[in-house]
Amino acid sequence: MRSFRFLLIGCALLLASCGAPKTQTPFNTPLTMRELMEWVIDPAADGVWESVAWISNSEGDKEIFPTTQAQWDVVRNSAATLVEAANLLMLDTRAVDKTNWMQAARRLSKTAEIALKAAKDKDVQLVFDIGAEIYNACSSCHRQYAEFYKSSQLWPSLTVVADGSATLRTVIQAGLKEKGLTGGPSFNNQDLQVMAHAAAH
Repeated sequence: MRSFRFLLIGCALLLASCGAPKTQTPFNTPLTMRELMEWVIDPAADGVWESVAWISNSEGDKEIFPTTQAQWDVVRNSAATLVEAANLLMLDTRAVDKTNWMQAARRLSKTAEIALKAAKDKDVQLVFDIGAEIYNACSSCHRQYAEFYKSSQLWPSLTVVADGSATLRTVIQAGLKEKGLTGGPSFNNQDLQVMAHAAAH
């Protein structure tokens, strides 16, 4: 009789635990996805993209890169923010799926980690090169998941130029020319993508 009583008590406790509310996540995530992108991730990416550039216009050629420790610190901090911000995209409350979304977020984090090392090493060329990879990581994810992406484009060429299309290349150069920026034949597709992004801001 006693064992039967304990069995009933055990069943009652089990049923009570099943009906209990699930433990809430410990993370505070009040930002919407758009806010996270526009207020955290995009400014951090700009900190990398805008730090190094080669511009040719009517005034001549100009090379832009950090020249002081404070300027390098901005690039370092921006890259570090990107590395960690990518983790925010992988939270259960934000991840759209466990496949392509997670792969894209990890790709962003890994490329930003390279930018972080480049900033620490004050490697101007690597900061520029990895900036294009960060852009590609962002834009490839946007094309699949972001509804606002297409409507926010300044030129259609701001998407990744995978096929080297002469038409898209011409559109990029025309858009850059309107803003006083020109890319000669020495610029490859990634160069033009980064320049186009910089001109759009």
